[in-house]
Amino acid sequence: MTRPGESPSWCLDFNAGGPVHPDVLACFVEVQRTCPANPASVHAPGRRARALLEEARARIARVLGLRADDVVFPSGGTEAANMAVAGLGDPALPVQLSAVEHPAVYEPAQRRGVRWWGVDARGVVRPEPPTEPIGLVALAHAQSELGTLQPVAAAAALAYQRAVPLLVDAAQTLGRVDLQPVLAAQAFVVLSPHKAGGLRGLGVLAGPDLAQRLRPLLHGGGQEHGLRPGTQSPALAMANALAIERATALQRETAAAMGTARAAFVDALGAARCHHVVLTPLADSLPNTLMVQFPGIDGRSLLPALDLAGVHASHGSACSSGAPTPPRILTAIGLADDAARACVRFSFAGGEAAASLREAAARVAQVVARLGKKSAR
Repeated sequence: MTRPGESPSWCLDFNAGGPVHPDVLACFVEVQRTCPANPASVHAPGRRARALLEEARARIARVLGLRADDVVFPSGGTEAANMAVAGLGDPALPVQLSAVEHPAVYEPAQRRGVRWWGVDARGVVRPEPPTEPIGLVALAHAQSELGTLQPVAAAAALAYQRAVPLLVDAAQTLGRVDLQPVLAAQAFVVLSPHKAGGLRGLGVLAGPDLAQRLRPLLHGGGQEHGLRPGTQSPALAMANALAIERATALQRETAAAMGTARAAFVDALGAARCHHVVLTPLADSLPNTLMVQFPGIDGRSLLPALDLAGVHASHGSACSSGAPTPPRILTAIGLADDAARACVRFSFAGGEAAASLREAAARVAQVVARLGKKSAR
């Protein structure tokens, strides 16, 4: 929100994270205030802390249709993905993978070994049957930069045929896309509640018989069924359980509001006569995600110029936004490096005012026009 006297600004980077819901924050503060003990302690305050931790675990399990023992609390989505890639399936066999994955899945898979699936021009995986033995199938529910929804059911069928686990990164889809098809596929799921009204510092890794099937990545304590040692936070667990419940219950309404905001911004870019190409397949993608190419623009200047103009967006994943190369998915769908650098991901919270989005689009058009003149010299 812009205060009087400040220059206007627009945050259009909600895939990187969003504001905590007030009820979630209030829950965190109350539990943190009233229950400061370590949940591993055996005295009465410790037992109360443990009870709240396990209540949060059970609530998340109910949302996901799992048992409480099937839910583990790592420090976030990245740790959850690393735990799953390293700890599921036969560790001597590689991961079936594609370019759509977030670095939290892609990079640890490189250490284990990879068998590759291709992607089409929209950034959708082509899940062909593996030609060699594999130990794990990994497929994001939605590609985090283009926003393209992925064929989880087809990947699940192949994983079932090969009797290997399926890992689905649903960090971007919690509260935005129905998770039931993923849960019905008996997948191991990564959730990142801070992208859906929750708090940073706690993620979720969940899946059928997780406690029996996952090898621990860390050692040094018996917490989280021995799978993730370290002192747990009942306050984070309870607050993010509430966030997951809210996000799931309100998913349809949230998706509709996000889609309305995205459509309004696309229309506003056109009305502002801004030369652009929409790369996100709007009919089959995250409802709030929009990857836009601005042809002929020096991409190295684009994001800094937008930021100075008050439009806060990204190339893609915040975890790799400092990388000198453009997002991997853009080159995978056939863009040259220069064209890929001239792309911006805008992502919306839902509920943005149409007038504000028109103003933001007009500011984007001004920046693109100015940079276009420089590139033409």
